[in-house]
Amino acid sequence: MNPDHQILIVEDEMVISMELAHTLRRLGYGIAGQVTRGEDAIEMTGKIRPDLVLMDIILQGEIDGIEAADRIRELYNIPVVFLTAHSDEATLQRAIAVQPSGYLIKPFRDRELYSTIELSLHKYDIRRRIMPHVLHHDLEYGVPDDIPCLFLSTDWIITGGTTKAFDMLGMSPGSLIQTRFDQLIDHTSCGRSVIMPESISVRTGNGLCIPVTLGLGAVTGDGGTITGYLLTLTRRDIPA
Repeated sequence: MNPDHQILIVEDEMVISMELAHTLRRLGYGIAGQVTRGEDAIEMTGKIRPDLVLMDIILQGEIDGIEAADRIRELYNIPVVFLTAHSDEATLQRAIAVQPSGYLIKPFRDRELYSTIELSLHKYDIRRRIMPHVLHHDLEYGVPDDIPCLFLSTDWIITGGTTKAFDMLGMSPGSLIQTRFDQLIDHTSCGRSVIMPESISVRTGNGLCIPVTLGLGAVTGDGGTITGYLLTLTRRDIPA
C-alpha cells in the first residue's frame, strides 16, 4: 500500500461518506475529495486526478454513478470501484459494461475494501506501464477487461489478470495469483518443449485442456527496465 494514493469518494449520503473517509485514512490512503453528484465527480476527477475513484451507483444530480464512471474512464482513464447496495442483475450488467476496476456490495468489510482497492491500483499501474507496440491490441487506454490477459512477474509468477482470463481458465484470482504460469501448461499435449510465443494447451480449473495462442508484451519501470510481462490468451478452438 502506498500512503500517497489519493482516493476520490463519490457518495450522496454524507454520513456514509464521512465513515468511508475515516476508514480509508485508517487503512493508510489519502482523501482527494468527497462529492455527492455524478457531474461533480467527473469535474473533480479532471481537476485533481485522483489515483482511484470510489463511486456509489445511486447519486444526486442528472446522472448516476455508472454514467459518471463511464465518462471518467473515457476522459481520464482513472480506475473506478463501485460501492452499491444494489446487486440486481440489471444494475450489475450496466456496471460491468463500463469496465470498472471493482464492485463492492454494501455492507462490506474493511478487508474487502482494502483488497479491492489494492488490486485495482496494481492492475492500473501495470496497464499504465505496458509497452503497447509489443502487442497486437490497442492498449492506449489500458487492457480492456474483456481481453483474456494475465500479468506476470519477470520470473513468470502470475500477479494479476483480467476477468476474461480468469473466466476462460475457470479459476478464481485467489487460486492463480502467486503461482507460476508454466504450471498451467499441458506438457503432455504439447509433446515437446514450449518456446515463447507458442501455440499450446493450458489446463483449466475443471481439469479440461484448451488450446491457446500466447501473445507476449513487456511491462517497463523507470528507465525502461522490464519489470514484468503481459500475456494474452487466445483460444484456438473457438472461431474468431
